[in-house]
Amino acid sequence: MIELDFDSVVEPKPLPKGIYPVQITAGEVKETGPNSKNPGRPQMVFTVGFTGPSKEEQVAPTVRHYVSIPHPDDEPKSFDFKLLLLKRFLTAFGLPMERNFDPEAVAFAAIGATADLEVDLTEPDDNGNVYNRLVLPRIRD
Repeated sequence: MIELDFDSVVEPKPLPKGIYPVQITAGEVKETGPNSKNPGRPQMVFTVGFTGPSKEEQVAPTVRHYVSIPHPDDEPKSFDFKLLLLKRFLTAFGLPMERNFDPEAVAFAAIGATADLEVDLTEPDDNGNVYNRLVLPRIRD
């Protein structure tokens, strides 16, 4: 017989908008899906968990964060914007920026990286579900 305390169990739910300590718990390179503007292009996908001390933070669902990788066939404006968002992500988590960029190596090296980041809420999806999303800070000169 096992004694279980069901009264202490809470359903995970997104956190309110705010700044939270977070940690990358997984990273991988995947291809963009068929509904993407450019299907089949590589992107980095990170799983980010909350590391704060509150019960809400400890049970909050992880955040899936997608980072597009600039591609030589991108339009110049799109290429530059992807590069900016990539730099914001790397800067926020204190990850190195190397001219010869290896997405697989970066995705692996990012695991365990931490930051204090702003977290926002998405608009409800078709089922009414709301999720947290990371808000990466602008780069300071």
